[in-house]
Amino acid sequence: MIKNRIRKIKRLLFTMFKIGAVGFGGGTALIPVIEEEVVNNNKIVDDTEFNKDVIIANITPGALPVEIAAGIGRKMSGITGMILAASAMAFPGSFLTILILSLINQSSQFIVSQILFASIGVTSYIIFMLHEYLKSTVKECRNNNMGIAGVFFITLVFALTAGSEIYQIAGLNITPLFDISTVQILIIAFFIIFFTNGNPYKIRLIISAIITVLYCLCISRLNIIPGPYTIWILRAVMLILALWGLFTGISEHISFDIKPFKRFIKEELIWFAFLLVSSIPAVLLCAESLPFIGKGIISVLMSFGGGDAYLAVADGLFVESGMVGHSDFYSKIASVANALPGSILCKILAGSGYYIGYENGGLFTGLCVALSGFTCSIAASGGTFSAVAYLYERFENMSIFQTLKKYIRPIVAGLLLTVSVSMLYQNMEVAHMQRCPVIYILIITVVIYILNVYWKKKETLYPIYRVLLSAAISLAACNIIHFF
Repeated sequence: MIKNRIRKIKRLLFTMFKIGAVGFGGGTALIPVIEEEVVNNNKIVDDTEFNKDVIIANITPGALPVEIAAGIGRKMSGITGMILAASAMAFPGSFLTILILSLINQSSQFIVSQILFASIGVTSYIIFMLHEYLKSTVKECRNNNMGIAGVFFITLVFALTAGSEIYQIAGLNITPLFDISTVQILIIAFFIIFFTNGNPYKIRLIISAIITVLYCLCISRLNIIPGPYTIWILRAVMLILALWGLFTGISEHISFDIKPFKRFIKEELIWFAFLLVSSIPAVLLCAESLPFIGKGIISVLMSFGGGDAYLAVADGLFVESGMVGHSDFYSKIASVANALPGSILCKILAGSGYYIGYENGGLFTGLCVALSGFTCSIAASGGTFSAVAYLYERFENMSIFQTLKKYIRPIVAGLLLTVSVSMLYQNMEVAHMQRCPVIYILIITVVIYILNVYWKKKETLYPIYRVLLSAAISLAACNIIHFF
């Protein structure tokens, strides 16, 4: 029995570590990669369990891939599995961030250039995986007799979110009518689902449609409905209506069960203990550690939307307060974090911790404060996930959450289609940064994409080998192009 549990934990750790090591793009871009490994290849969880974790992670602030990993670990081995899986997912990117930052202080930008060249191949692989997720979503929608609705929502979300990426790739200097962020799309989706209570009440559908159109016009890049207060009034109305719809839906289902509540409290205490113990060396060595950890927790709780959206949060809390210098944050921490796999949130917190500690006590202190930043990102994300999971599991059989399960995947698929376009533009940006012809980088991207289609179809290579080959091909090709 014990040997079997140890074997399961080892398999879980290896799987999460592997995903974290190849997880370029972070956030929602990793959803299909995680699904491929934990559902299709290793059979750690089934589709239903995985989709449930995706739903909870999408309505929870924090590092999305870390939260999904925590949910999967929880199902396999309770709170121990949560901590180990979340840590394994976040470790590769955070470790590489600290390693590269320490090397940059003593070397040139050559290492970062090589990482960027390799990331082109991995990005091409991720784009392929995103499109595979899109195809499987359309297939699932058809199987659930909502094929037309699923395609409609995918197309609508893509149209609302991909404006600037498409224009940038096309080289058009035009302001898109709509370029709505991930968090804004999720705000709209959850408002409609919660307010309508998962039921097609005609009057509620009409009201939600009118408010949604007004909200989209308010956040339009063309400023169709001007006024700084209008958007906040609309958000307040959306929040009130969503809470009202949610309350009316759950009021008849409210009950209290001590066992799940005790489990929830136990999880929160262990997450807190995990953060406390790992932060002791940093607190003893650096006076800035406690304020940094406090702001780190706040930054995680403010991090809806993930990815590059976290940079704005981190800027406000760490850069504007003077904890991290502007040039250090953007020219070193942010650039290195964006070039490496894993969650941006985890890498930025670990990197910021390293610089705060390094400036106040040297290399060892930097490593200790980086560790506290790393565990802060995991503990805050995991603890918040535990809280939302506790609430979700109490009411998941209600119509409102059944509707959420039904429509969240097409919405995420639409967002991932936008992410794939954004990642294509990211490869073009690498070409500009490294002074390589963009057309060559695009050719490399297309060739690696086609190779992954072929490898997937023939099933001749495991995913990890496809990733490594993709990285090796782009690394070699980009160096040849750069040399000549």
